[in-house]
Amino acid sequence: MKRILILAILLISGVAVAANKERAHLAPLMVRVAIVRDAREIDLQIDGKYVFKDGATRKEISRSARLSKSTVRLLDKGIFIGGAVYPYKRLIVRPSRDATVTINNRRFRGDVMLIRTPQNRITVINAINIEDYIKGVLYHEVSHHWPMEALKAQAVAARTYAMFSLAGSDKEYDVTNDIYSQVYGGKTSERYRTGLAVDRTAGEILVYKDKVLPAYFHATCGGMTEDAKELWNIDLPPLRGVTCPYCKDSPHMHWKKNFRLKDVQETLNKRGYKTGPIKDIAVVDRDRSERITSLKITSRDGQELVIKGKDFREAMGPNILKSNNYEVHMQGYYVDLVGKGWGHGVGLCQWGARGMALEQFNYKKILGYYYPGSEIVDYHDKAAPDKAVPAQQPE
Repeated sequence: MKRILILAILLISGVAVAANKERAHLAPLMVRVAIVRDAREIDLQIDGKYVFKDGATRKEISRSARLSKSTVRLLDKGIFIGGAVYPYKRLIVRPSRDATVTINNRRFRGDVMLIRTPQNRITVINAINIEDYIKGVLYHEVSHHWPMEALKAQAVAARTYAMFSLAGSDKEYDVTNDIYSQVYGGKTSERYRTGLAVDRTAGEILVYKDKVLPAYFHATCGGMTEDAKELWNIDLPPLRGVTCPYCKDSPHMHWKKNFRLKDVQETLNKRGYKTGPIKDIAVVDRDRSERITSLKITSRDGQELVIKGKDFREAMGPNILKSNNYEVHMQGYYVDLVGKGWGHGVGLCQWGARGMALEQFNYKKILGYYYPGSEIVDYHDKAAPDKAVPAQQPE
C-alpha cells in the first residue's frame, strides 16, 4: 500500500513539474519601468557582454565585452558614454544573458533604454518581464522574513497592479519606480524568499468579472480597510472596506504627530489654500471606516476653511501624516494628531496579511478576504482581461 501511495505522489509531482516546465516557456508580459527620470547625468556599468542599439530603428550600433563604470552625459552631438559619442536620441543597452547592467549603483535585469528628453535630460527605461519586475518590487513592500503565504499574497497583488498599470503605446513607460506606482529596485532588491513567492504564484492575477482589478494595497489599515470610492472614482465590491482584526501587531497601528499651527498654515498656503494664523482644527465628517473625510480650519480672524481629509493628508505629506484615521487635539499654538494605520487603506492590508498568514490562512484566503468577490486567474490561460476601471494613482 505504501508503494502505491509513493508512486501516486511521484506521478502527481511529475505532472506538476511537467506543467510548470511547459508554462515556463510561455512568454511573460513585459513591463517598462522608468528607473530614472529627467536626470542631467547617470552612472552606467555593464559587467559582461552587451550590445548598443539605435532605439528608433533597433539596429545594432556596437558590441563589447564589458563597460567599466562611466558617467553618461548629453552633448550637442549625442549621448556620451565611456569616451564615445552616440548620435542618437534613444539608445538601447541589451546585455547578454549572464551580464548585469548597473545604473546609479543598482543592478537591473533586462534591456535598458536611455532617452534624451525634449528638456535635454536623461530618462532611463528598464524593459523587463513582469515576473522579474515583481521580484524587484516585493522586498520594498514587505519583509522577506514574513510568512510565505503573506509574501505570495503580496506577489499576486503587486503583479495584478502592474498588469493593471500597463500603458498604451503612446507612453514611454508603464510604471515608475517610486511610491506612485510600486517601489522597484531591480536585481539589487531581489531576495531568496520573495523570489520564491513570485515563482510559486507565477502568472497569477486578480480579476473581477473578467477584468483586471486595480489591486491597491497599503501597510496597515488600523482596524478596517477603506472604500475606494471615498478616495477615487471607483466603486467595486472587491474594493469596499472590510473589518481587519489581523494588523494589531503592526508598528504603525498607533502613531502620534505634533505640528506647529504656523507650519500647518504655511504648508496649506503653499498648496493654494487660503487661511490666516490658525486658531482651531476640527473634524467635520468621517466615513464608515472612521477615516476623516473633511476638516474645518478656523483662523484667528474667524474665517473658515473646509478641506477634504485626503487633501489635507496630501498637503502635509502622506509619510508624515500616516493615515486619515486620527483624532485632533489642540495644544495652544500646536496640534497633536493621534492616529491609527499607515496608507490610504484600500485593498490588501500588508500587516493584516501577515497576521492572517500567522493564523494559518493561505494566500488565496488572504486575497479573498481583502478583495471579496475577486477571482485568481493565470494571465497565460486567457487573453489579457480589460481593466475594471480607468487607472487611478494612489498616494
